[in-house]
Amino acid sequence: MRNFLAIDSSPRFLVVLSAGVTLAILLAVGGVFAVKKVDGYVSTMFNGNVATIGHLSTIRSALFDIRRLHWRSFALRDPAQTAEYTQAINAQLAVISKEWALYDPNGISSMKEALLADQIRAELPKARAIVRASLKRLGSNDYSAQWYQARIPYLEHIDQLIARDIDTNIEQAARFSALSQQVFARFVSVAVLLFCLGTVGVAGLALRWRHQRDNAVRRSREHLWLVNQVFNVTLDSVIITDRHGHITKVNPAFYGMTGYTEEEVLGCNPNMLSSGRQSPEFYKEMWQCLINEGHWKGQVWNRKKNGDFYLESLSITAIAGLNKTDLNYVAVCSDITQQHADQEFQGYLATHDVLTGLPNRLLFRERLTQALARAHRSGLKVAVMFLDLDHFKEINDTLWHGVGDDTLITVAKRLKSVLRDVDTVARLGGDEFAFILEDIHEATQIEPIARKLLAAVGEPIARKLLAAVGEPILAKGHQVSVTPSIGVSLYPDQGHTPIELVDQADKAMYEAKKSGKNAVRFFTQMLDTVAKAG
Repeated sequence: MRNFLAIDSSPRFLVVLSAGVTLAILLAVGGVFAVKKVDGYVSTMFNGNVATIGHLSTIRSALFDIRRLHWRSFALRDPAQTAEYTQAINAQLAVISKEWALYDPNGISSMKEALLADQIRAELPKARAIVRASLKRLGSNDYSAQWYQARIPYLEHIDQLIARDIDTNIEQAARFSALSQQVFARFVSVAVLLFCLGTVGVAGLALRWRHQRDNAVRRSREHLWLVNQVFNVTLDSVIITDRHGHITKVNPAFYGMTGYTEEEVLGCNPNMLSSGRQSPEFYKEMWQCLINEGHWKGQVWNRKKNGDFYLESLSITAIAGLNKTDLNYVAVCSDITQQHADQEFQGYLATHDVLTGLPNRLLFRERLTQALARAHRSGLKVAVMFLDLDHFKEINDTLWHGVGDDTLITVAKRLKSVLRDVDTVARLGGDEFAFILEDIHEATQIEPIARKLLAAVGEPIARKLLAAVGEPILAKGHQVSVTPSIGVSLYPDQGHTPIELVDQADKAMYEAKKSGKNAVRFFTQMLDTVAKAG
């Protein structure tokens, strides 16, 4: 025992022991410093970058949804649907305000990011004001997309600022991750030595760091899972290609829109959907715009797997990879075939009578103006006829309006069957019809046509010429007969403008009614009658 104590008390042992204790203390302090530094990197990476990316991505997604809902509301022009989209847009504005409050200023971790955040903070209120102003305009009947489209570059500028801020955070996260990995590698060596020296405190700190790192990884995975879920459940078709245009991923909505599965299109070029309706110059301009500006938006006709054509609203954006060398293109597509058909049908209703399918007053006036211009150039004449059914009101009053409607439909078919393809018959309203007869050389050509119209509608006075035309009309189980009164004016003899010619034909028609109905009167005949009466 004395020898052991002697050895323990020797100066050399004390020096070695002191050196060992000092080294252990230095290693412990260094280990604690390393753990705190790694802990700081991880906290900065998560709180300043990973969480920030989530806030900014949500803001960007909300702005994208607002623009998409705006275009859908404008395309549909349905008040009920517009109200629903307006509510959804206001909800997205609330999301933007909430996410920005969570991001600013706690999420700023560098001077570069602070400058971008200042720009977004200064310009985001104007973007909200544009959206709210557009919402007010959506409620008006004369709302045009031109006002909103003129402000799209500003909204895209906001989107680009947010995208740059996201890229900045991704770069910062990557840098902090690399630094943390370096420090962690060094720390492992220190931890092993400290473990050998019995420094259990450092191991506890290491476990704490590992727990924080696992939480950061878990939250990152949750964020990626959420992004993937959004990709899968969105109703719009999404196509992702590499820089050469080869498809690398599509979402389930793509299958619903085109009929192609992901396995059938992977590695293929999206031009497999081409309908052939767009020219090569169209696609050349599209790719030139993508190369120069990084995005393109428009409408494209494509073909489904079963051969059906469909019209899609297409938005393509170029997205650079983390290493700045990779490049992908993301295309978001919406099937707007039905909206396009509805718009065309609305255009048809604006120029045609719903009941008979004949041109209405608006289209009649347009065609008459064009006919007069052609006649002026060719030196020919144009006849304008005004036809009104005699005693038609009694049919509506005694046999119900359904019988009257069927009568008008039959009369319209008979009138159209008598005229040439170059002529026009229109329903101006009620039981009033109007005609445009072009390529008239002499006024004597008009009366035979007018007599055929009388026979087609009224009693079969020219049965041999018109066969079944002119027979009584069977409408809703009732047999009815109507006769017409027709007034005629002639260009350029009685007028030079559509208003003059229609007014004179109308006056001549009333003269035909006064003379006993089921008759034809020319405007010149009416003038002669008035002169004799005077």
